[in-house]
Amino acid sequence: MDFQARLAALTHQLQPWSPLWSRSILQGWPGSGAAWPEDWLAYARSLDEAGERQLDQGVLVGAPPPSLGALLDALQGLTALPWHEGLHPLTVSETQGLSAKKTHELERVLALLAQRTRFIQQAVDIGGGMGHLARLGARTFGWTFHSIDRDAALQDKGRSWLTRTRSPLGDTLCFIQASVEDGLQPQLDALFSGRDRASIGLHTCGPLALTQLRKSQEAGFVLNIGCCYDKLEAPRDYPVSRFGGAHPLPFTPHALALTTRGRPHKTDVEFVRMKRVYAWRFAFALLTKRLFPEHDFVRAGDAPRSLYDGPFAAYALDRLERLGLEASMTDAELESFEVSVRAETRDVLLCHLLRDRFARALEVVLLLDRALLLEELGFQVELLQLFDPRLSPRNLALIASRSA
Repeated sequence: MDFQARLAALTHQLQPWSPLWSRSILQGWPGSGAAWPEDWLAYARSLDEAGERQLDQGVLVGAPPPSLGALLDALQGLTALPWHEGLHPLTVSETQGLSAKKTHELERVLALLAQRTRFIQQAVDIGGGMGHLARLGARTFGWTFHSIDRDAALQDKGRSWLTRTRSPLGDTLCFIQASVEDGLQPQLDALFSGRDRASIGLHTCGPLALTQLRKSQEAGFVLNIGCCYDKLEAPRDYPVSRFGGAHPLPFTPHALALTTRGRPHKTDVEFVRMKRVYAWRFAFALLTKRLFPEHDFVRAGDAPRSLYDGPFAAYALDRLERLGLEASMTDAELESFEVSVRAETRDVLLCHLLRDRFARALEVVLLLDRALLLEELGFQVELLQLFDPRLSPRNLALIASRSA
């Protein structure tokens, strides 16, 4: 793939619409709603619930505005990435205690490693937890595997698991309690250096992915799957490549948070539940904006699931009490308020559904920038889809290798 051409094309498509994706809709309401093209909003308002469901999947039904249809078509093409084919089937005993998601990920990671690591003798797994990848990798490939994690309790569980199962791995699996950080770390740095060394980060959180890439400049093979992009900071963590620096986008904290929201294939039940959660949160935001104008923005926070299943009044009173705010409104008055703002909360929802169409493209921009950094460091680089997004939404893998 020509990463430079792909990044330049995505930047060209996204830049004109940055006022839509770079700021929070709810925190900036109603001004944020006024920024959206009127024909886009008119189209979204015309949708029934089935049409909203389709929009959430990135599908435009009926007769959408030409500018919206052209943009989504372009973004879909530019975010289409090849898939890694194949899996390494694991036995029942090998997957004991693993979730379906973890099993799915490990079977595909092991298959990818088997195809691309001919010269590797040692590997390091960043954020290895209980050491499942290290255990299976050491057994499958015969490598010495170092599993690094800062959580000693998780590592103790991993050692106990090996003892209970009478694992024969011995010295080929090593647990190291540490945090992988930028700068010199004599205990760790040598593990990342050498053409026979593989550096693996499965869902490295926020800037940890970039730390892994910097640590691994002398490794023979690098596999990184990032996540939690909302924990990044621009310009510290984006752009990181020279080419990306020449073609930057205005990533704000709100835009970085948006990159984590690309979750396709919601079930009907999940979509309906999302709408209810949004309805209560949006109505509460409008309520507090009206009652407490002196507050810039009141964060409702995560509520127990039961509150979203009940009436708005119960949700609102719980949130107000948690925040130490007094509304002096009866249940009936709160319910009446929610009904009175339904048209407005639906507009907020529709803006969110439209804004979410930018999520995957922004995520791909971050990863193209990282791919270009690896190319600038002399690696041969691939960017592939590795996991089924229904199980593991952050499914994009950066793969970098050197000749032996």
